[in-house]
Amino acid sequence: MNNKPAVITLSIGVLFLVATLAFAFNLGGVSDALPLGAQAAFGLGGCAFALIVCGLFALAHKPTQKELVEQNDERNVAIGNLAATRAFTLFSVLVPVTALVLWVLGQVTLVGMLVFVGIEVVAFIAYVAFIAKAQKTM
Repeated sequence: MNNKPAVITLSIGVLFLVATLAFAFNLGGVSDALPLGAQAAFGLGGCAFALIVCGLFALAHKPTQKELVEQNDERNVAIGNLAATRAFTLFSVLVPVTALVLWVLGQVTLVGMLVFVGIEVVAFIAYVAFIAKAQKTM
């Protein structure tokens, strides 16, 4: 059974929980650094709660033998890989378009644009690394 997605979800939830506590209690003056520190605490807290709950439920779920066979079926694996590739392609188009629209409408600052660019670059580097890893193992 592969618990990796559940563990990653739970870990990110705990990381968001720590960030929520930092904003809520103004640890190290982090809330003073951002003009919307209180909103950040509520937003991160909601995300932390959702991620932790989803991670715990995913860890608690014990798949049946039928589910394990279906997960390892070559057809289902191929379908999942195709869906992931298409989702990444859509992501690669939507992030820059969204960033550009927000920039044109004046809803994002230069720092926000750089964050969008950074997300796009990190995602592309991960994509290339995963392809290289897959080619090496096949």
